Amino acid sequence: MPFDTKAIPPALIASYLEGKCGFFIGAGVSRGAGLPDWKGLLLQMVDHAVDAHLVERTKATECRRLADDPNKYLMLAEEMKEVLGGVEFKTVIEEVFINHKHKPTGVHELLVQLKHKKLILTTNYDMLIENAFVNNKIRPLVYKYYEAHAIQRSLFKREFFVLKAHGDAETSPEQIILTERDYRRILYREPGYQSALQSIFTMYSIVLIGTSLVDPELRLLLNYINAAFPEGGVPHYALMSDTNISHTEAGRLLKDYNMRIIHVSPKNNYRDIETFLQALIDSEKRPAKKARKR
Repeated sequence: MPFDTKAIPPALIASYLEGKCGFFIGAGVSRGAGLPDWKGLLLQMVDHAVDAHLVERTKATECRRLADDPNKYLMLAEEMKEVLGGVEFKTVIEEVFINHKHKPTGVHELLVQLKHKKLILTTNYDMLIENAFVNNKIRPLVYKYYEAHAIQRSLFKREFFVLKAHGDAETSPEQIILTERDYRRILYREPGYQSALQSIFTMYSIVLIGTSLVDPELRLLLNYINAAFPEGGVPHYALMSDTNISHTEAGRLLKDYNMRIIHVSPKNNYRDIETFLQALIDSEKRPAKKARKR
């Protein structure tokens, strides 16, 4: 059954048309281009360690089992980064993510076409978003998590920008955020970045696409916002499949984080996400007042 665009909350359309929306892009969007999710990346690291004779096969089998448990991702990432060492770790990241055969998907191309977006925030290491802009002859401002001053400046000036929240593989593979130690570093040693993130989530309605909401940094940020604004602050939205979230979980996200779930089907490589984005683009052609009354 095709995605019903009437399921898009009118308040979201109104916020988008008023330039009050940002987009959070997770690994699910890059998977559509053939790139791995977190588990897939960890398994490739294990395989690389085996091929490089850096780990015994018995331990490799154990690590692959750990990769089946999302709660063990951070621990396994820490272990594999230590096993690989700086050079081999950088090699894996570059081999996986700096690969010109991976092209921007329809979702990436539609994101570029959104005229009223205020920012794109992504935890992905690849360059697919940037390449989609280049394909359209646009060169946006792109910041990494360690460029807090520049992020705050663009927020103040209301400039559009792309924020690589976990770094990227092309410019600084050694600084990507992957392990528990990495998360502690940006949570406790990058106060400017945390301040910028808090500003983003309190200034704009954020639409989450391609994320399962298990990102440790995202959950900590949402908890912070909930503590700061317990009566409910800016509404946020997440496109998710019914198979990935229960009604109880959806209810708690709404109550705890003011996060509304928009259900999409996983069929046809999540084609519903493209339909959703196209609906936002089409809303630009209608008078803003009419969009608010829907």
